[in-house]
Formats: sequence, C-alpha cells, structure tokens
Amino acid sequence: MLAEREAELDALLVEREVEQFLYYEAELLDNRELHEWFDHVADDISYRMPRRLMRENTASVFSEQGYYFNEDYGSLKARVERFDSEYAWAERPPTRTRRYVTNVSVTREDEALADDELAVESNLLVYLSRGDSDDHTFYSARREDVLRRRGDADDFEIADREIRLDQTVLSTDNVSIFL
Repeated sequence: MLAEREAELDALLVEREVEQFLYYEAELLDNRELHEWFDHVADDISYRMPRRLMRENTASVFSEQGYYFNEDYGSLKARVERFDSEYAWAERPPTRTRRYVTNVSVTREDEALADDELAVESNLLVYLSRGDSDDHTFYSARREDVLRRRGDADDFEIADREIRLDQTVLSTDNVSIFL
C-alpha cells in the first residue's frame, strides 16, 4: 500500500513539473522570448502540424502527407533567427498571443520512449491579434509531445511535437507563430 502511494505521489510530482514547464513555455512564446524557448528544443526534434481532413462520419482524421508545417531543428532555428531580421514580414506588426494550456496528461505507456522521456498530451487555445485592428482569431488544438529530461535538472526539452488543430480551415493567411 505504501509503495503504491509513493508511486502515485511521484506521478503527481512529475505531472506538476510537466505542467509548469508547459506554462513556462507558453509564457516565453507569448512574450516573444523565442531564443529562450528555442533553448528547450532538442537537436533531434520533429515539430509538425498535419492538416485535418474532412471525412463523412469521422471526427479526427489527419493527413499523413499534407502538413501546415513539418519541421526539424534546423528549420525551427532558421524561423527563430528570421524573427530578428528585417525579413519577418508576416510578423510586421508582431502578432500578440495568449496561450492557454489545459488538460495535461502524462503517460509512460509508449515502449519506444527512452527512460528520460515522457509522452505528454495537452490542449492548447491560442488567441491572436495584430496591429490596432479589432480582428482576432483563435487556434484550438490537441498537442502530443515527447518531453525529455535534461540531465538531473527539473527541466525539459521538446523532443517531438505534433499539433492537431480542431479547425479544418485556418482563418489566417499564415501560421508564423510557434504552437
């Protein structure tokens, strides 16, 4: 009984650490602290957002060939660096965002994961607004992440992220922010 209780407490502590990391990540992105965010990206990351497909009588079908983006470490680094340049036209004026991360679930059921990795699912709602317009939009999504512990620290890096939008059609001209 005591061992079970300790295992439950350990799981709660890990879940709390993961939640705090995801909240911290959202804060970094909302504050446009992109280099600090990128410090939490693993060298072997896969970062993708497949297109949702409409099929009769099915709710969640995603393309295995079509993506809004399908990126790796190099392409993410180039995007972060581009924000610092005069060539980030899609972000002139900058997009204001507010991210809401909810329904965080941590699992270890995937046998393909290393000992220092956690499978994490979460819901994400992002509010976007630009300039002095009253136009705004929302992205609603389910994220499936693999977070990897960094050494002995209570810190994580993002090793894999798949973003599954609830929308089938985007109401914006581009996806220039990080989700």
